[in-house]
Amino acid sequence: MDRSPSSRPLVYVSLGTLTTAMPGLRSVVGSVYREVMAALSSTGCDAIVSAGDLARGLPSTDARITVVEHVLQPALLRHVDLFVTHGGRAPLLDAVQGATPVLGLGVLADQPGNAAAFARRGLGRALELTATRDEIAGAVTAVLGDSFYAAAMTAANAELERLPPLDLTQLQADM
Repeated sequence: MDRSPSSRPLVYVSLGTLTTAMPGLRSVVGSVYREVMAALSSTGCDAIVSAGDLARGLPSTDARITVVEHVLQPALLRHVDLFVTHGGRAPLLDAVQGATPVLGLGVLADQPGNAAAFARRGLGRALELTATRDEIAGAVTAVLGDSFYAAAMTAANAELERLPPLDLTQLQADM
């Protein structure tokens, strides 16, 4: 994925595969996707929204916003400027490995706390799931407009890369 340096910022949005598959959350998560898409329309950035099977019901009225069912998230996160996420552990690890700042909108369980922890460490921002499109747009603009977040995430990625690899042989022997 090649992008020219003068391109608009690129934002990737995914609120998780489980949240889109859970019948009790589908309408809530669908509403959050719509608020995020409306917010992104006002920010002057391009966006890829990965919404699982909710994608069919989330038509984009903005040519800068592409809605898809799925993407190769770890690979994509190496090329985007911001990741709007539900704050699950795996996506947050993907964000660190991609050195991509996050805007966390925790949906359930540990996700709000995970997003808040990332925000406390300067790796992005966190908002309540009930955030308005204006609040979301403000947070997107703040993260994209301050190189501190990208620098903090780059440092977190470097720290992660310095960790020794897991010795699976030793782990199996300990079992």
